[in-house]
Amino acid sequence: MRVPVLPLAISVLLLPAMAAAGGMPWVSDTAICPDLRAGTALPDILAETDVLLLQGGTITGMEYHCVFDPALDLDAPDGTITTHIGYCEEPGFITPSLFTFRMERFDTPRTTLFDGGDTPTVYFACP
Repeated sequence: MRVPVLPLAISVLLLPAMAAAGGMPWVSDTAICPDLRAGTALPDILAETDVLLLQGGTITGMEYHCVFDPALDLDAPDGTITTHIGYCEEPGFITPSLFTFRMERFDTPRTTLFDGGDTPTVYFACP
């Protein structure tokens, strides 16, 4: 079984740059935020969880990677809805996809991804 390691390697390189730039990682489960702040390596976190990481124009998980264009503006105002075209890949599969995000700024900053699945995926800014 081939595992696409390049997307994961790119994400590992981008995470410190995001932190240095003052950006916050957006995650599908904030339980990993303390590990991210502590500097735990992203592959280690993803290997132990089903968490997805959202960064601008990518979504990354263990053996799962999506790319879309244009990149999502994570600083967009509350209520902003945007649609993006891209694809997702898993070992052995590439699936063309349409991604629609809705930004929410009240309470905890988050964005909800509507991709045609039964349940939308919510990504939260790490506090």
